[in-house]
Amino acid sequence: MTDEKKREPYDCGDSDQVKSRREKLKTRELQSKAALRKFLCEPAGRMWMWDLLTRCGVYHSSFSTDPLIMAFNEGRRDVGNFLTGQINRIDPEIFVKMAVENRGEKG
Repeated sequence: MTDEKKREPYDCGDSDQVKSRREKLKTRELQSKAALRKFLCEPAGRMWMWDLLTRCGVYHSSFSTDPLIMAFNEGRRDVGNFLTGQINRIDPEIFVKMAVENRGEKG
């Protein structure tokens, strides 16, 4: 057996538990944004992210006559679009800088 903490059931009717959960989620969201910002402050981080967005197909159509391939392509694009949105919510200028730095690269 491991020494895992036993979790108490979450009671959505308990205002203290609801408040605690909201605070934890807010803290996690702020930490996540800070981590992404730190990653994108480095040229290598922006290059890596640009390559990932390119691989996700955000700059191309996902159309295929095969519906399974199209569904797969749309799944990749959805991830890329999510990341693009996160980047732009953090700082749109970072996205612009990343695009300028990677101009001429496949995209």
